[in-house]
Amino acid sequence: MLRTLFILSLLIPGFFWALFSRFGALVMYVWYACFRPAEFLWIDITDLRLSLVLGVILVVPSLATGRWPDVSHPLSLGALAFFGTMLLAQAGAVAPELGWQWIDFFGRLLVVCLLLVTIVNTRQRLIVLVAVLASSYGFHSSKAGIVFFLTGARFHDGLSGAYIDNNGYALAIVMVIPLLLATSQNMLPGLWLHRLYNRFQPWLKRGFFLSVPLSAGTVIGTFSRSGLLGLAAAVFVFILFQKRKFMPMMGLATMSLLALLFAPVPSEYMDRMQTITTYEETNEESALSRLHFWDVAIDIANANPTGIGLRQFERAYDEYDYSRGYYGRRRSVHSSHFQALAEMGYLGLAFWLFLFAYSAFLGLRIRRRSRHKALPPDESWFMLTYANGILASMAGFFVGGAFIALAVNDITWYTFAILASLDRISKKQLADAIARQKETAVEPTGRQPAVAAVA
Repeated sequence: MLRTLFILSLLIPGFFWALFSRFGALVMYVWYACFRPAEFLWIDITDLRLSLVLGVILVVPSLATGRWPDVSHPLSLGALAFFGTMLLAQAGAVAPELGWQWIDFFGRLLVVCLLLVTIVNTRQRLIVLVAVLASSYGFHSSKAGIVFFLTGARFHDGLSGAYIDNNGYALAIVMVIPLLLATSQNMLPGLWLHRLYNRFQPWLKRGFFLSVPLSAGTVIGTFSRSGLLGLAAAVFVFILFQKRKFMPMMGLATMSLLALLFAPVPSEYMDRMQTITTYEETNEESALSRLHFWDVAIDIANANPTGIGLRQFERAYDEYDYSRGYYGRRRSVHSSHFQALAEMGYLGLAFWLFLFAYSAFLGLRIRRRSRHKALPPDESWFMLTYANGILASMAGFFVGGAFIALAVNDITWYTFAILASLDRISKKQLADAIARQKETAVEPTGRQPAVAAVA
């Protein structure tokens, strides 16, 4: 009963907000897609098809009012090009019906992401959207983290959709942890005029921050090696980009020590993690099989340069498996990057890698913008912290995703869109700050001082 009341307290006012605000509709769609209330409730609400309803409320009025999906930002163009390789690969799909189902899923996700770039055009909107996205997953991972630290429970299952097993669940949490931390860093007093926010702002900040170690505990509780590698990559990148690296490193060391002392981590967890580096000596079949699957993916791409169709690797595996079933039948490719290669071909892999390479470049460029002296401290902090969070999140996925087939997952594609929005918002903030500086800082000769151009 309490769960139902909790969901209704969010869904009913949020639904009316969505009817009158395109940003509200976007927030509610992302919340419903990420929080997955249908799984949280004891009653079945899937027949209501609320995700479709919220999608229609978002897309139709947006198009009717001239808010079109963005098709001009390089990340938007890269995503569209990647979608184009899906359509090209579908021509040679092994199971066309299955391919069209996943193309439909990705197409709807892509439309929402491109609308996100258009609609999220202010600092406040970006903070709200990231907070909703991160907390929707962080709620589940924090709850599981409490259970892990109290009992040492192992999580074999995850959420539905792309994150249904322990590996996908762990990787989703890895991607969300830096966003939770960035949101906590931007829970600033007086950010919004609404008195409710100002009243609960300290608790919101603490809540987002506390969810970070709890979520990290859940990653450990999944016993996922890909999740651990992704978490290590995300932590490394986050610390690397801090101005003062000593305090984050001390904080991490302290939390790790406390976890080792008080968290009931089973001994088999450490044995399993050691196979990351000793799989050849121990003949660890799970790790060795991945090398075979990746080799099969290369053979498939060589035979089908334009790909075999989205989510078709398992259907094509038996035909190209030169081990003749040694590792089983209809196996997964166990890598997002090799998945892009086999299923979307060499062109699909090129666009896939472009999206990550350009995102890294963009994150570094936003960090450089944040250091401009014309910016107010709060705007500089906003640019820096979110650039750091997104870079760490993408690093976690790029490393962890190398061991699980998750090229089509909502968090990664939402993150591309959020980064594109952050790029435009930060560029406008810097341009406005430079304009204000020109107006107020005039040289004695009457000429305005030279100011660096917007990067």
